[in-house]
Amino acid sequence: MSNANELKKTLDRVANHLAIRNVTLACTLKSRASSDDVREAENRLGLALPESYVDFVMSFADGFVVSWFIEDGPFGFAEMTTMSSSIDGILGMREWRIFDDDSARKYGFPYVDDSELALVTNKLMRNWIPFHAEANGDYFSIDLNSNGSGRVIFDKHDWLDGGTGHNGFLMADNLFSFFNSWGNICFSQPKTLWWPSVIVEDRVDWLSDEFDDEFRLKDC
Repeated sequence: MSNANELKKTLDRVANHLAIRNVTLACTLKSRASSDDVREAENRLGLALPESYVDFVMSFADGFVVSWFIEDGPFGFAEMTTMSSSIDGILGMREWRIFDDDSARKYGFPYVDDSELALVTNKLMRNWIPFHAEANGDYFSIDLNSNGSGRVIFDKHDWLDGGTGHNGFLMADNLFSFFNSWGNICFSQPKTLWWPSVIVEDRVDWLSDEFDDEFRLKDC
C-alpha cells in the first residue's frame, strides 16, 4: 500500500471511529501539488525540498485540515498548510523571528544556559518550514537541514527565553509517519494542550495517558 493510500485509510478509520460516537469528522484536502509547484517553491526558498515532503504534497495533498469536537469536551484538530503558505511562513520568520548570523552574535541569547548552542539552533531554524501552528505560537515544522531533512520537529516559540538553548524537538521521521500516528488517536490533543509533555526521547509518546483512550483506534 502506498503512503498516500495508507493515510487515506487512516482518515477513513478515524471517521468511522468517531461516527460510532455520534461525532463528525470534518476533512478538507487540497489538490495535490505538481512538479511545477514544487520547482517554484524550491526557487523561492533557495533549497531543495526533502523527498518525503515532495512525496506527501504530490501524492496525497498540498495541505489539509481535519477537525472534530464534542461540546464542553475533547476535540481533535490537525492541519498542514499548503506548500506556498509554508514557504511564506519561513521567509517571514527570517524577517521578524530568526536572526541572521551577525544579529544573533550581537544579541548573544542572554537568557539561555548555552549561548553557543543557541547560535547553532538559530541557524538551523532558518531552514524549518512551518506547517501547523498552535494557539500559543508554537509550530510543527519540517526540517530542511541536511542532517535532518524531512523530519517533523516541534518549534517552541519561547525557546530563547530560557532553557538550554536547544529547540527543534523531533516528533517523527516524516509527514506520513507523523499524521498516521496522530490519526491513530483521532488527531486528539494532549489533555494539557501542551505538546512538550508528550515528547519523550525525541519522539511523541502516542501511548501517553495525556491522550484520551476513548479516541485511540482499536488496533493501536
